Amino acid sequence: MATPTISTFVGSVILQPIVVAMSSLVLSSLLSYEIAGQLDWRPITVCVTCDILAVSIDHLKDQEVAAGAWGAAVMKRFTPLFHLAYIFLALNMSLLVMALCRSPPKMALVTAVFTAPAFLWATPIDFRWIGTVSKRFIRANYDQEVEYDSPKSNGPFVIKRVPGMKAIFDGIIRGCGTFFVVYSALQLSWQSAHDAPPWTIIETIIWSTVNRTCHCIMTDVRDYDEDKKAGVPTIPVLLESPLKTRIVLTVVQAAIIMAFPCNPFIVGSSSFAIALVWILGKDSPKVYFRLSVHSQSIFIVIYAVMFALDLL
Repeated sequence: MATPTISTFVGSVILQPIVVAMSSLVLSSLLSYEIAGQLDWRPITVCVTCDILAVSIDHLKDQEVAAGAWGAAVMKRFTPLFHLAYIFLALNMSLLVMALCRSPPKMALVTAVFTAPAFLWATPIDFRWIGTVSKRFIRANYDQEVEYDSPKSNGPFVIKRVPGMKAIFDGIIRGCGTFFVVYSALQLSWQSAHDAPPWTIIETIIWSTVNRTCHCIMTDVRDYDEDKKAGVPTIPVLLESPLKTRIVLTVVQAAIIMAFPCNPFIVGSSSFAIALVWILGKDSPKVYFRLSVHSQSIFIVIYAVMFALDLL
């Protein structure tokens, strides 16, 4: 395990979550404009802060493990950084709570449903307690012995260990989840939404979900060797070939292009994503994968600039 450094800590726990959250900022802004013709700060804030919190907390746990492995001296040296990280998380949590308090109650429920898998991503969940609680409940209410065999398991359930579901969860949360958060805040009918050509809400949801899923699979292609050794059941590991995975990603993105040929921004984004599929690999610097993260955001920003300059 590499020696933890201040730069890697700050980059992993603070900067990287902010960079990733920028994609949620751009997408939630587009959806807000599509639905209501305005930028509503509440759902945008919720989407951005949830993204930052989920990624930052996950990376903070990794940094705690890495620092702890090098002994008490390293942990003591990193204590101020951990305090900085906690302040950063508290600030984002405060913004999240403020936005939720100014929003309809339904929005808090929708946010909880779509963000729960992200926050519990690597958390071991033991379902055996359900059998124990059920057994005690029946005994207490019926005053009789009940034979119950608790489900046998090799260990707690971990979401990230579900075969092939990592990328799908990520796509659903960042694609469908973002839409439902924005929609629940605005409380408008998407069927009579603001007219924002060349965009339609349905195509934006589908495009976003597919784009986020494909990006997640791209990062799994980069980590193929590590995931295979660790037994992490990502899609490239299940397909047993990064090449097969690249072909699948190309076909999926090509299908999006054929499905929405009238939207030049979606066509451009998917074409860019296809190029990255074949350019980026396991030897590519991780910073280059930021292009994949923002393969959607770049073209939404281009649309916003052209719209502002009255070029559409």
